[in-house]
Amino acid sequence: MWLVSPGKHPDPQVAQQWLSLLQASGSLHEVKGPMDAAGQKAWGEFFWQHRNGLIDPATRARLQSGGEAQAQWILSQLYSAFSGVSGKELQNDPLMLMRGSQLALAQNSQKLRLMDGWLVTKDDAGNYWYLLHGELAGSSFDMQQTHQLVTRLHDLENQLKTGYPHAQLLSRGTVFYSDYASQQAKRDISTLGVATILGVILLIVAVFRSLCPLLLCLVSIAMGALAGTVATLLLFGELHLMTLVMSMSIIGISADYTLYYLTERMVHGAQDSPWQSLAKVRNALLLALLTTVVAYLIMMLAPFPGIRQMAVFAAAGLSAACLTVIFWHPWLCRGLPVRPVPASVPMLRWLAAWRTDRRVSVGLPVVLALTALAGLTTLRVDDDIAQLQALPQDILAQEKTITALTGQGVDQKWFVVHGASAQQTLERLEAFTPALAQAQQAGDLKSWRTLPLNSLARQESDLNLLKKAAPAVTKVLQNAGLTTVSPDLNAMPVEVEAWLASPASEGWRLLWLTLPDGESGVLVPVDGVKNSPALRILADKHPGVVWVDRKASFDSLFALYRTVLTVLLAVALAVIACGAMLRLGWRKGLITLVPSLLSLGCGLAALSAHGPSG
Repeated sequence: MWLVSPGKHPDPQVAQQWLSLLQASGSLHEVKGPMDAAGQKAWGEFFWQHRNGLIDPATRARLQSGGEAQAQWILSQLYSAFSGVSGKELQNDPLMLMRGSQLALAQNSQKLRLMDGWLVTKDDAGNYWYLLHGELAGSSFDMQQTHQLVTRLHDLENQLKTGYPHAQLLSRGTVFYSDYASQQAKRDISTLGVATILGVILLIVAVFRSLCPLLLCLVSIAMGALAGTVATLLLFGELHLMTLVMSMSIIGISADYTLYYLTERMVHGAQDSPWQSLAKVRNALLLALLTTVVAYLIMMLAPFPGIRQMAVFAAAGLSAACLTVIFWHPWLCRGLPVRPVPASVPMLRWLAAWRTDRRVSVGLPVVLALTALAGLTTLRVDDDIAQLQALPQDILAQEKTITALTGQGVDQKWFVVHGASAQQTLERLEAFTPALAQAQQAGDLKSWRTLPLNSLARQESDLNLLKKAAPAVTKVLQNAGLTTVSPDLNAMPVEVEAWLASPASEGWRLLWLTLPDGESGVLVPVDGVKNSPALRILADKHPGVVWVDRKASFDSLFALYRTVLTVLLAVALAVIACGAMLRLGWRKGLITLVPSLLSLGCGLAALSAHGPSG
């Protein structure tokens, strides 16, 4: 959606130029701006031909009083200097049913009004804004296509402002957020990947001071990345961007397998062959691989596709990296220089302190445990999905401005009314509408928008109201001097299919959904929601009505993921502990859990110190 402003004087030329640029670019499937003369004629003809079937709620309320109220309203329109009632209109539609439905639509569109075929709004500073909207040719989540589109739109905006320096342009759409998120993720992947690789390179160069270990390390990392990618694509058919972000952490683990083996070769390479060195570390490498892979594979039970892909990627990648070390590195590491491990003396003293000094072996874990407990006591869980990413301020500012100018927000909160047929859906919508008014009066929501289409049953009821009220209306109008009043009281039914195919459904069509079996549904967008749980309860009381709060749904989903992942993490720790106890005995096996528990606890404590966690 776009709003284009020429300034304080109405001028559709700027908006028309923007429309022409968008249409000429070929980047969008469809772009719509003004309604041409033919469209306006078709629009008016449809309402004229079905005026008895498109009665609005306000007109219906006046007719239900017996006709006197409708007659007085007609007189008020006739004698108003601003209503512009023509003699032809009065002759063709003496009950002014078409005028009533148009006024109702104008109220539904809130701050927008029709001017020269355009939907126009005006801000507090007196600037006019012309509305345009378009549809994408593909998915808004296709990263390459989305980035090309956003880049092209920026170029078109520059072209527009070159020709009209004083023009203003506001944009809104999922495509802008999608592009920002994908580009941010790419930057994060590049930053994390480069930082991790540089860290590994610096460590290897500092320790081994040779190019060979660096190349061997890169070989194992590359094999792991290749195997992880292939396994993920074979199982899932695609690779989530989130999988790549989360899998950055396995680069260091992949490098560890190479470093374990090469460190053994560097220290004892003079007296041991490459295969003898491998025999010394092979069991430790396989045990480390087994426990890590088991922990990741348990994550396959998570319902989150990104987590499941990450588990497969990590398990396959780490296995390939470790097996590369076992089967390839003994052949490739010949000529590795033999020298003492750098800083070996401080490290040996540190290891000796763990064996002999209880201040280290007992005191340090106790301090870390107390730190973790202190952090856990202040840990606050927040499953708000909005906390995951800081949205771009320029896009948010434009969206807020568009919402203020049009009165139409993008809260992604709505009711879904559905039924076995189109007519049942409309009947349920009509039965639910009074409850919406009550919720508005209670302050649970600010406003809502319902489809301006009546069910056939409502149309028949309205026709009966017309027939009952027409004599009273005619009498009042004749007493006022309008002697030629002769309303048409024939049925003018409107079917859903005809309405959807007509210009009258423009702007509403996307709210209607129909399945191949005939089951239908309609969205009822709401704004200014103050009490989402109350609206959910309200929907539950009405058959065929569902409350949808996308943000609340995602928050609940992330809370579920957090719970599931916590349980799976506990299961992984239990499995690793059982394996360690079978190999080392129950006492030493439990002790092996201490580092893992302390690392988790201190990590959560760090999150608690940093801010809310979720």
